Amino acid sequence: MSSLYKNEDWSEKMETLEKLQREKLVKGKWDFIKAKKTLLVAARDDHYSLTDFWAYFIVYKMLKELDESKLSDQRKSCENGKNPYPIYAAVDKHTYSRHEAGSWFEFTPHNTGVPGIDGSHSTGAYVDMQELGSVFREGQLNEKRTEKTICYLQGLWGSALASEKEIKKAIIEALLDFLKQDRDAYFPSSSKDSERKAYKHIALLPRNKYETPSMWVKHGPSASPPSMYQYNEAQPSFLFRYKRQNSLEDDDQRCRESHDFSFSILYILDWIRHIHKTNSCILTWTWGTTSNFVYNMPDVKVPNLKRKEVVSLIDAGLAINSGYPLVLDPERNVKLILSFDYSAGDPFETVKKAAEYCKVRGIKFPVINESELQDKDNPSNCYVFRGDNITVMHFPLFNKVNCQDKIAEYRDTFSTFKLKYTDEEIGKLLIAAKKNVADVQQKILEEIKRIVGSSSEKA
Repeated sequence: MSSLYKNEDWSEKMETLEKLQREKLVKGKWDFIKAKKTLLVAARDDHYSLTDFWAYFIVYKMLKELDESKLSDQRKSCENGKNPYPIYAAVDKHTYSRHEAGSWFEFTPHNTGVPGIDGSHSTGAYVDMQELGSVFREGQLNEKRTEKTICYLQGLWGSALASEKEIKKAIIEALLDFLKQDRDAYFPSSSKDSERKAYKHIALLPRNKYETPSMWVKHGPSASPPSMYQYNEAQPSFLFRYKRQNSLEDDDQRCRESHDFSFSILYILDWIRHIHKTNSCILTWTWGTTSNFVYNMPDVKVPNLKRKEVVSLIDAGLAINSGYPLVLDPERNVKLILSFDYSAGDPFETVKKAAEYCKVRGIKFPVINESELQDKDNPSNCYVFRGDNITVMHFPLFNKVNCQDKIAEYRDTFSTFKLKYTDEEIGKLLIAAKKNVADVQQKILEEIKRIVGSSSEKA
C-alpha cells in the first residue's frame, strides 16, 4: 500500500500499477551494495535496531525496492478525494500483550501518534509525521531528526513472521549471508587466508544469549573469546589485528572495481559497528527503538507510556493482524468496518482478538458469537457482526466460494513464510482476492444502505 500511494491517483490506475508491481516482484533486482551502504549508515544512529536490518535485508530483498521517499511525501495522494485514507499500525513491544492503553501507534502521511484512549472521547497524542524519531520533552520538540524512509517503515510495519523463532532464523541467515557476500567481494579466493579468516571468524555469531562467538581474530581458535559487551567503538582493533600484504593503493583499486566503495578506516569502523550492534540487538531482541514523542507530555493519560524516553515498536500483526484499535478511536465515529482477512491459520482470529481487546479497553464492538465461527477449515466468504453503533463485515481470503474444495491447497501455497513468488503464483493469488471482493460486493452495498437508513431514522 505504501508503494501505491506514491501515485496521486493510484485508484484510477489499478491495472497499470498491478502490472508494474508484478514485474518488479518477479524481475526486480536486489542490490546488495545499496542495501549494505544504507544499513551501515543506519547503524550510526543511537536507535539502530533489528528493524533497520529487517528493512534493508529482508523487506528490500522481498519487494525488490529500497524506497527512500518519506510517508509525508504522500499527502497529496490523500487530499484529492480519489483514494482511501491510509492508516498504518505498530504496537509497543513491551505492552501490547496486556492490551495496555497507549500500546497502539498509528502512522499516516500527516501524523503519527497514539489514538484516543479507551472508550471515552479522550484526545490521543500526535505529532507531525515528519517528526517521528525526533526528540520531544514535555510536548516540546527538543531535537529534530531526519524523517524515517518508507523502506524503514515497511520494515517496522511488516516485521512479523508469526513466531520469534522464525524471525530470528530469518535475521541470522540474512546476517550470515551479508557477511559471506561482503567477504567474497573484498577478499576473493586468491587473497591471503588471513584476510578471509577475519570475516569467517566474525561470522560465527551467537544464536542466543547463552552462547558466545567461538573464536575471534585477536585470540585465535583455542583462546577464550572476549565478551560481546566489552566492545569499544573507539578501539575496535581486536577484530582486525592482522598484517595486510597489499598496499593501500591496491586495496582501494580492487574495491573501486568491485564495489565503487572505498575500503577505508571509516568503512571498517562502520562495518564493525554494524556487526556489533546487530549482534547485540539479536541477543536483547531489540526492535523499532524510537524516541518517544509523548515523553512527559502534559495531559496524556497513559502513565506507562509517558515514562519512557524511548519506545520499542513492532509489527501490529503480533497483537491483532488487522488495525481495529486505530479505526475504533471514538473520534473517528466509524460505522462500518470491512475486514478482508489474510491471516494464516484461523480465519476468524483477528475479529475475535479485536473483540477481546475492545472488551478490556471498554470500546464498543459487536458481540462475536463463536458458535458461528466453528468451520475454520471451510469458511464462507462473508460474515456480518452487527452492534449498536458499529458493524463489522469479515471476509476470509481463502473460502469455499472462491477456492471451493482447495482451501488447504491455497493456504499451503501462499503461507506466511513464503517470501518469493513467481508471476504465475501472483496471478493465482490476485484472481482469488479479486473474486473474493466481487462475490461480496452486493452484500457490502446492502449493508451500507441499511446503516445509512438506520442513521436517518435516528436523526
